[in-house]
Amino acid sequence: MDPLSGQYIRQANDHCRRGSRTGPSGAGAVMTSRDANIDLSFREKDRRLADRIRANKLFGDFDLETWVTEHVGSLRWNSVLDIGCGDGNHLGIYLENGPSTRHVVGLDRDAALLEQARKRYGDADGLELLQHSMDDPLPFADTTFGLVMSVFAIYNARNPATTLQEIHRVMQPGARLTLIGPTVDNGKELYEFNERLTSQRIDERTLARSQRLVDEFLPIVHKIFDSCEHNVIEAKLTFPDRHEFLRYYTSTMLYEETAEGRGYSPSAMADACSSTHNLRLSKETVVITAQKD
Repeated sequence: MDPLSGQYIRQANDHCRRGSRTGPSGAGAVMTSRDANIDLSFREKDRRLADRIRANKLFGDFDLETWVTEHVGSLRWNSVLDIGCGDGNHLGIYLENGPSTRHVVGLDRDAALLEQARKRYGDADGLELLQHSMDDPLPFADTTFGLVMSVFAIYNARNPATTLQEIHRVMQPGARLTLIGPTVDNGKELYEFNERLTSQRIDERTLARSQRLVDEFLPIVHKIFDSCEHNVIEAKLTFPDRHEFLRYYTSTMLYEETAEGRGYSPSAMADACSSTHNLRLSKETVVITAQKD
């Protein structure tokens, strides 16, 4: 079964029209991180990553973990590099679905997140965890990996072309690359909520990160790799009450870049919610897949 089939997938237009798209309604014209000279480096605070993962598992109608499991299981590989592996949320999938001689490498620059991954999988055979930035040359020989994955991480790279060239270098002939991240319309209801709360719809860093995969990475993937396609997964989260919605909101970069520094109280945030129950949040994810011949 093709893991990109099903009710959540719509085929994306495979042409990048730089400058022809706009951001979320009311956010203005698309601007790349280079155009705005925006620093997109990002380090997770406290347990915010875990809170976002929890919300997607509990309240989402699309299970990304299941999708990744099916995708990885449909490919042939003996070594995988997970770029921006974080606390190891997907490492177990690679360990369980690879061959007995598998080599699984998780790479992240955040020591605290890697320590969490070590606590979860530190004794697993064939697993290697490295603290390293995707902005630096990858510490691997040419043609090392049969599969490279980056799930909600690659858009933090400072220079997409440099990072993608390094990824291409360490991939074996016939290896597959999968990049997963948000579209510009991902979580648009959060922007509406943030505007009601702070009078600011979205900050520049969140906007730049949300559109980078399609506007910056995809054209470069087309140039570097022998074959490439991208698809969009449309899903939603339905929060049972304001408490869960706000728990998710306060785990996002949008909150960190806007409301957090302004000292809004929990009661003020609750008052800005459009409803008390069944609050819905659109989730739109782009999946870029490519192959090195």
